[in-house]
Amino acid sequence: MLISYSGDRKSVNRKLLLESFESTPSLILDCGNAADVHSLFGKIDEELLHKVYVINLEAIYRFRKGLELTPKFVKELGIKQIIVTTISILFSYDDEVENFNILEHCWEIMKEISRKTPIKVGIGNDKLHYNFSNRFADKMCEVDKIKINHYHSPRYLRH
Repeated sequence: MLISYSGDRKSVNRKLLLESFESTPSLILDCGNAADVHSLFGKIDEELLHKVYVINLEAIYRFRKGLELTPKFVKELGIKQIIVTTISILFSYDDEVENFNILEHCWEIMKEISRKTPIKVGIGNDKLHYNFSNRFADKMCEVDKIKINHYHSPRYLRH
């Protein structure tokens, strides 16, 4: 299943970071430069922190290559879910057609991978990715800024 999350980029990324602990081991493809799992040290059970893997991907070409390698990581690490932080700020190039084609291919790859492993992807408020999400996602969710700022204590957060 491929699920997209729209809304304020910071709120979307915070929600996705927390959701990475819902079903571990999980893999975070960090396109939004937002997956600092160590920021949760002391708040999340340390054992869970070691079950979340992060790959930093800041450019669209690296994002696509990371997606192409993801099935290998899923198999080797027993990944149960894949999280993709907001893809709207990926470094791209001056060629808009090429950028569009690469991003469309990334969505196609995510759709294929999601047939076996759930993917949750952040799109922020980006119109292009909202349109891709309409085409490829099985479900679209909107992150409410108020709710995420008052996130109810999930079972994995220390009280």
